[in-house]
Amino acid sequence: MAVSRHHAALTRPLSIPEIVAQAQDFEFSTRTTLQQWLKAAKMLLTEAAICEQDGNIQMAYLYLYRHAELVLDNLPKHPDYKDPSAREELAQARKALQKNIRKLEDWKPRIEREFSRYAKALEKREAERQRVLEERQRDERAGILPAKGASRRRESDDGILGDGSQIINATENSQLAVDLAQREIRRRDANKQTTRRAGLSPSEVANRRRGIVVDDSHATEPGYDQADGTREVGRQLYGHRRRESVSNEKTAKRGGDRQAYHYPSVPSREKAMTWTSPPLQPALPLPEKPRHPPARPAKEAFETSAPALPPKHYDSRPSTPSSLQPPSSPPTPAASKYTFQPTATTEGGSPLRTMLLPPSLRSTFLRLAGPNTALNLETCGILCGTIISNALLISHLILPDQTSTPETCDTTAAGDAALFDYCSASSLLVFGWIHTHPSQTCFLSSRDCHTTAGYQVMMPEAIAIVCAPRHEPGWGFSG
Repeated sequence: MAVSRHHAALTRPLSIPEIVAQAQDFEFSTRTTLQQWLKAAKMLLTEAAICEQDGNIQMAYLYLYRHAELVLDNLPKHPDYKDPSAREELAQARKALQKNIRKLEDWKPRIEREFSRYAKALEKREAERQRVLEERQRDERAGILPAKGASRRRESDDGILGDGSQIINATENSQLAVDLAQREIRRRDANKQTTRRAGLSPSEVANRRRGIVVDDSHATEPGYDQADGTREVGRQLYGHRRRESVSNEKTAKRGGDRQAYHYPSVPSREKAMTWTSPPLQPALPLPEKPRHPPARPAKEAFETSAPALPPKHYDSRPSTPSSLQPPSSPPTPAASKYTFQPTATTEGGSPLRTMLLPPSLRSTFLRLAGPNTALNLETCGILCGTIISNALLISHLILPDQTSTPETCDTTAAGDAALFDYCSASSLLVFGWIHTHPSQTCFLSSRDCHTTAGYQVMMPEAIAIVCAPRHEPGWGFSG
């Protein structure tokens, strides 16, 4: 089970023990390489940062707690845990853990207050429903019919979550999904510009998100080494668990033998950033673009039977800004008011979040891969994006440093770290990869499947897209 996935139960405020139980519910296997697990740990921090920026502290808490579980409990069980090549990344993960423990403690009272308010509101709502039911039963016995619309009001609650968000189907509401995505991306871009104006470089943002405020990875901190520091974090985390009376049962499955096949590195250096914003077309016209402002207020359209008011009634008013004029279409609702319902599941029944692909993704990638294709060399790119209203939006195509042959494409080792540093600084998640078959037909080789499995350790919805420009069908994808 991947460390990042849809959580169906998080459609209402949860208590701390409930969140912790869900955070611990993932499978850990030593057959997956340590590098893949370290990448998964970074993805958890990025998802937590996105949730925190969106005000979804409950989900941010879940991802940070899961990160602590992975780093503190599971990674030490891996046979490569003491490999010198992983020492630096493990040190960074432990430093992030130290910072995140403090965050969990800071967020805990807020989550408890939200759950308490929800529980009280639910109790009040149930009491009101019981009262209405008793009144209706009395009315029925007395021969009085219930008021029209009462049953409809009760039924209308079914599609509403505990936080007031409405559950909708992304497939049936694709235009709304695009509108919400455009609006949310603009909001996040504005926040990023504010961060840049504050003088923080992308590397500083990434370091702070990982809990590294000062680059002292080679310095010796008093009272902190690999063993003692881990034990100290363990005391904090397990003390936190005991206060919440959470069972420490393990759902992780330890793999016995290591897999002989080594996953290709996840590409990382952003050699060509082709999309600075999602190439999605906005569906609704913006309110600030009316070319012919209406001469009269909107309410006059309803004055069909009453006599018209004298013109001086309007002339006496000061001129109103165009923003007060009604838009030609209703404004796009806030993304936080909707939650897109998963429309697919894994073979085990776990829900999969909807993924939105830009319509120009394939043509853009083939154009960039054109020079390699002409030389009969494969090209690979990484699909990155963000989460909006529980839907996965691909917004960036990253072409990393890579070595290519007619039948393979592999990324450089240095590029691997660069991709995740960039994604962390830009709050981007890795949703899969895309690559060409310059001379072969469209299919996924066993090697491609192994590569895709590495992405799906981080996110079960991760996809692989194959483009075979010289054959038909010219492209296909697999999840």
